[in-house]
Amino acid sequence: MKSMVKNIFMTVAVILCLGAVVVGGAWCSSQQDDSLCSTVNIVVNDSLERQFVDTEELNIFLKKNGCFPVGKSMSSIDCHALEECIMKHDMVRTASCYKSPFQTIYIQVTQRVPMLIVVSDNGCYYVDTDRRIMPIRERNAVEVPVFKGNVSQRAATEEYFDFVEWLNGNHYWRERIKDVQVSTPKYVVVTQKTLPGKIILGSLDDYKNKLAKLKKLYTKGLDEIGYPDYREYDLRFEGQVVARK
Repeated sequence: MKSMVKNIFMTVAVILCLGAVVVGGAWCSSQQDDSLCSTVNIVVNDSLERQFVDTEELNIFLKKNGCFPVGKSMSSIDCHALEECIMKHDMVRTASCYKSPFQTIYIQVTQRVPMLIVVSDNGCYYVDTDRRIMPIRERNAVEVPVFKGNVSQRAATEEYFDFVEWLNGNHYWRERIKDVQVSTPKYVVVTQKTLPGKIILGSLDDYKNKLAKLKKLYTKGLDEIGYPDYREYDLRFEGQVVARK
């Protein structure tokens, strides 16, 4: 009998404890949800590599767009919506947001990365590594291949992007090519960084083989005997390089 009474008391005690935990947890959750955001902490993860945007500018951007979380209840803050808001900034590539138990919102961002720059009558802009048009900021110039002249946005984000992607993986030509002048899609001319003489590609069709035959002329011939004062190297002809003074 005593054992049965003892078990009943123990069961009641456990139920009361569990009830207290549930009620206490609900109260704490309610308190946390109703508390106001006191701080937003923005970190630009790649700030040492490029400086297109900083935390101060992003704070101002959030305020202008009505997304600044400070002063709002933690329960009302939608982290996904906050990420979408900050990614509307021209220089932001990715954003991740999360809440802390201490009324703080943390936002981590990465910046867009220029792949090439276009300077044309239709405007000046970068194309980033995601093939998207990116505005130029004068205070943050970067060294990337320059395409000048008659350059459409379609070509800049497609065939010219592909050319630069190949160029970046080719150490020999990456160190030699400075900029690209586009008169028409069928007449593309490359300026070299260190050597005199422009390179006439014609169209970008088969550019790998065209530049391969010029590299062969350089490494098997001109590197040995010296570089005459040629004003251009024409690669438009099958199997040959036409050098003109």
